[in-house]
Amino acid sequence: MSVLIKNVQLNNQTTDVLIEQNKFKSISPNINAVCNTVIDGSNKAILPGFYNNHSHAPMSIFRGISDDKNLFDWLNNDIWPREAKLTPDMVYTSTKFSVLEMIKTGTVFFSDMYFCMEAIINAVADMGIRAALSFGACDLFDSDKRKVEIEKINAFLAMKNPSPELISKVLAIHAVYSVSPELITFNVDLAKEHKLKLHIHACETQKEVDDCIKEHGCTPIRYLDKFGALSENTILAHSVFLSDDDIKLLADKGVWLCSNPVSNYKLSSGVFMLQKLQNAGCRITLGTDSMASNNNLSMLEEMKLCAISAKIQSNDPTAGSAQDIFEIATRNGAKAFDLDAGEIKEGKLADCILVDLNNHLLVPNYNLVSNMVYSADSSCIDTVICNGNILMQNHKIKDEEKIINDVKELSYKIR
Repeated sequence: MSVLIKNVQLNNQTTDVLIEQNKFKSISPNINAVCNTVIDGSNKAILPGFYNNHSHAPMSIFRGISDDKNLFDWLNNDIWPREAKLTPDMVYTSTKFSVLEMIKTGTVFFSDMYFCMEAIINAVADMGIRAALSFGACDLFDSDKRKVEIEKINAFLAMKNPSPELISKVLAIHAVYSVSPELITFNVDLAKEHKLKLHIHACETQKEVDDCIKEHGCTPIRYLDKFGALSENTILAHSVFLSDDDIKLLADKGVWLCSNPVSNYKLSSGVFMLQKLQNAGCRITLGTDSMASNNNLSMLEEMKLCAISAKIQSNDPTAGSAQDIFEIATRNGAKAFDLDAGEIKEGKLADCILVDLNNHLLVPNYNLVSNMVYSADSSCIDTVICNGNILMQNHKIKDEEKIINDVKELSYKIR
């Protein structure tokens, strides 16, 4: 597969971009090459795609079904009872719908934690996007359930991967309030044995922190560290309530933190301390969380709120600069999962978006990155390319009408 993008804007210069196989082969003006596809990049700019480092893709079916509640009320009374009714076919359909929305908003990769893993893997492979998928191990401190969860984890790791170039398998610990010490230990040991990433909800609410201190005499961060769960291969979602001691430990361990500002604000969970964490040397990424708590999967919205919340939280208008936030959503997200991507450079993986410079939200174009962070929405994104393959062009995705209609039909069975 080869793609030639002609006369596109890159860093305020007009150039051509040649993609061969799955990488940026050449970036220079006036490239002459015979390619499978030639795209006219006039009045468009090329940018890295977005890397969504925390989501629960199948939960798109729950969008709007239960809003305006606190986290634990929302989980216990509205979400977990409905999730128990989901079938693999339902999970497949709702995952495809989530991926559709991600592509529409410029995302080329997502990290996910859920169940019915075969259905999710197949949906992701069919849509052609990158993903790091994990089974959300959660035994609720029940020994019988723990045995079942361990069987499911082993089955997931043994499961055939239909798209190994795009899909990686990750281990997950749902949270310290839902996973026993034995299951935490199992996941940590397995992750080290197979050199796998570890995806964990951590310090999402003050209640989680207070309960952990009461139960174990330490914060969730210190508790996880006792099991060896914190390393450069760990991604902690949320990480809102952190002590100074927690922050130093996370920086020293090289842990990746994933902020989810829209979900955290909507559930009134708390505010991510971006500037303080950056100053301490912590490594930051960005994610959407699920459609059930967000209620969309737009990294564009996450970037804007992340920037604005950083300024309010620190009382500093220079905090959360557009350039910093854009890199957090692109290059950092890729680095967290060891992807040589997130930049438009020769030799990098060919993950990119083309944005319409005639779109009213990008005019005037004094600073494109600022426009993308503070004003852009999905209408600005014309084309999405992942691993050298065109997933969306002229705002259209293959079979999108069918995917939308399938979720409409499924919603009648869920409510």
